[in-house]
Amino acid sequence: MSTDRKSIPVSIPEGLVEELDKLVEEGTFGSRSEALRYGARLVAREATQKRLHEQTATSAERDIEERLERKRVR
Repeated sequence: MSTDRKSIPVSIPEGLVEELDKLVEEGTFGSRSEALRYGARLVAREATQKRLHEQTATSAERDIEERLERKRVR
């Protein structure tokens, strides 16, 4: 195993194991581990995008509030 990876125990429902096995058999993934890594990357990417979206929305709201306040002060 590569030194840049960490092994973690994972328990998943039997039905999901069967789906993973089908994906491996079809050649979509080389192994269950590869499929699970792909899924983990998707989850992490989605969480990152959600955080960035929330940060952008918050920043935009603050910018609008500041601009409106400056207009009121004038």
